[in-house]
Amino acid sequence: MRKTKLSIVIHTEEEFDWSGGFNRNNSSVTHGKELTEMCVDMLELGCCITFAMDWAFVTSEQGQEVIRFMQENYAEQVEFATHLHPWVNPPFDEQQSDIDNIDEKLSYPGNLPAEVEKAKLSMLTEKITELTGIRPTTYLAGRYGVGENTYRILKELGYKVDVSVSPFADFRHQDGPDFSGYTNAEFERDGVRCIPHSSGYISFLSSFTDWLNKDSRHLNKLNNNLFGKIILRVLGVEKVRMSPEGFSSTQIQKLVDSLLRTGVLHLIHSFHSSSSKMCGSPYVNNISALNNLKAENVNLLLALINSKTHKITPSLL
Repeated sequence: MRKTKLSIVIHTEEEFDWSGGFNRNNSSVTHGKELTEMCVDMLELGCCITFAMDWAFVTSEQGQEVIRFMQENYAEQVEFATHLHPWVNPPFDEQQSDIDNIDEKLSYPGNLPAEVEKAKLSMLTEKITELTGIRPTTYLAGRYGVGENTYRILKELGYKVDVSVSPFADFRHQDGPDFSGYTNAEFERDGVRCIPHSSGYISFLSSFTDWLNKDSRHLNKLNNNLFGKIILRVLGVEKVRMSPEGFSSTQIQKLVDSLLRTGVLHLIHSFHSSSSKMCGSPYVNNISALNNLKAENVNLLLALINSKTHKITPSLL
């Protein structure tokens, strides 16, 4: 039985209105207690957590309390990584007509001029190093927004791992990156190891599911003709992300089964830190949704760790 690694990556960031634009002043972090409690539940199961932290989180009082608690109590099970949200991360471009707001295009770090992208990531890297005593070597671009200069910059700053790729996703309608040609297979770019966030397709037929997840071209072929679209509907094809945000443990388990059958050896389970607190993100707009997210999260992790059909080992990146 092949061993598969399971890593948890938390997009550790501020709370803000996801539909309200990108403003420098939207930097509130009030979910430190709730995030800590949710993470302790996972850590006590034996899981490992990578906190991909942005500037607003690491410079907040509650964010720093989370960092201290994790270092004091779970140092061997946690990793502190970087997560670049350009709109809250200095240095800022004071030549903009509106210095507090940025266009959606520039919310993707990879769309910034190379010198600006590097300056922002450098400041974040140094701040995390200062707070944790350890220089981060794992990167998650805000909004998965890697660009043509990103991997060169990561290499120059000493990064070893990137987890910014979202398989089968296309963000070009928002001026973001196009990952529609990527599967869950690992790859290397400019000396940086790239581990995609686990996502893909499920359906009523496991062999068909595996066929879709093996090659990104397969779904495109079906979507380009009427007969193919009928097949997709009849077989109940759904796109699923390995995340409790919007997906059930049952859906995710089906995805995991397919990814493992197709040879994926490193799974990434992810969610946003703000989803640990009611109304912190769109996924937890009431107490019922919050409790359900937490329960589904624990149920999935327990099922994966205790699986009798797969050898899944909690691991840092």
